[in-house]
Amino acid sequence: MKKTFNTFNDIQHHPLRIFNRSVMAHNILEDQGKETMSEYLSLFTDEERVEMYKMTALVKKIGSKKLRELVTEGLVFSNEEHVGV
Repeated sequence: MKKTFNTFNDIQHHPLRIFNRSVMAHNILEDQGKETMSEYLSLFTDEERVEMYKMTALVKKIGSKKLRELVTEGLVFSNEEHVGV
């Protein structure tokens, strides 16, 4: 049975899309191992994988919470609250 993964293609804000993909890859690695993570990464282009790698490096450098704040800064959600303000 083929696994179905969320690729976050529905997220228009590019930095948040890449952040979510990076977090998903990390969670898959921890929960299901390298083989399943490789299957997830195969869904993306080389350029997208490079972006995910860079995002993962930023998580290690500045932390997930701070990076999440940066990638969502200024976004408006359906409840009209501004994130990062």
